[in-house]
Amino acid sequence: MLHRWRFACAVTGYTKHEILIASHIVPWRHASNLERLDVHNGILLSPVYDALFDQHLISFENNGKIILSAALRASAYDKIGVTGRETIKNLSVENHAYLERHRQGVV
Repeated sequence: MLHRWRFACAVTGYTKHEILIASHIVPWRHASNLERLDVHNGILLSPVYDALFDQHLISFENNGKIILSAALRASAYDKIGVTGRETIKNLSVENHAYLERHRQGVV
């Protein structure tokens, strides 16, 4: 996962790899054995983005644009530094199928 995302958070570009988290797009419990190990079923994220992504409070469109859940107010996102203008570059076509499944869980 580190190599796939070039040792940087896919959203922020932050490179202190010791705190970056390899986040499954389709959670481990909902993934097949092949999907669990598929590098395209993951995004390397900094802790704030990982926590939001894991709780389905954010997701990403296939073009990489962030999607914010209505479950949090804009002011809450602001407080943790999420602007709603974030994008991920370098998403693969294979990432798209996983992201489509992830988006179904965004509240």
